[in-house]
Amino acid sequence: MNYAEQYPGNFLEALMLPTDRPVEVEIERIDGANTVKAADGRPIDKPVLHFAGKDRGLVLNKTNARAIARTHGPNMDAWIGKKIGIFQAKVDAFGERDVPAVRVWGAPVARKKGRR
Repeated sequence: MNYAEQYPGNFLEALMLPTDRPVEVEIERIDGANTVKAADGRPIDKPVLHFAGKDRGLVLNKTNARAIARTHGPNMDAWIGKKIGIFQAKVDAFGERDVPAVRVWGAPVARKKGRR
């Protein structure tokens, strides 16, 4: 039984990703100014990344946007078709320690020699 299959939704959650390695994805499109709920429940506008072959989008926070911009430049339209790595990390957030969060590796995931 898979967590993601049990809880349908539109957005990617940290617990849906492995903790031991980034997953390589290709940015298919970016929807700007989507209204989502902030941690405190208030509505907030954020861009959402959508990935080729994936059902769920990633609500793009400033930390992850910076990671992509460092590799692919600040023009978000130019990110379309670029590959990035996404992974689960533990962060301090909302007054708690070790909260699972989605983090972005701006560059494509490096492959070890002999692996495909």
